[in-house]
Amino acid sequence: MEYEKIADEMFHMVSKLRFGQQTRPLSNATHGEHFALVYIYQRGCVQPGDLAQVMNASTAYVAKMLRGLEEREMIRRRPDDQDRRRTLITLTKAGESAAQKDMDFVRGHIIQMLETLGEEDAQHFLRILKKLISAKEQSEN
Repeated sequence: MEYEKIADEMFHMVSKLRFGQQTRPLSNATHGEHFALVYIYQRGCVQPGDLAQVMNASTAYVAKMLRGLEEREMIRRRPDDQDRRRTLITLTKAGESAAQKDMDFVRGHIIQMLETLGEEDAQHFLRILKKLISAKEQSEN
């Protein structure tokens, strides 16, 4: 099988999905801020260093981004009860609302794409996606 040719075509197709025009900005936030809001929302609280690691970003970038979110009252910082030297980041009500709004927006687009595939192809797509994620996780261990 010609995996290089398939990979090139897949890269081209995915870039059309990924970089297509977006119909509205997510929470009036940058993509990094959007990711951070959703990531914190899903976990309840995070440490800035963990956020930098998962975003594959510098701690300086994350500090600047968090400062901006804090100024807009989307997040709050508090000391860790277990280790007062560490800082935990949590969402404010406004941050939770923005994260939920963004997740609903993205979920809506995913639903539209899955409806285009039809139920059977959507199930096959999900099965293949799970297989790829499982293989990636196994290769990382």
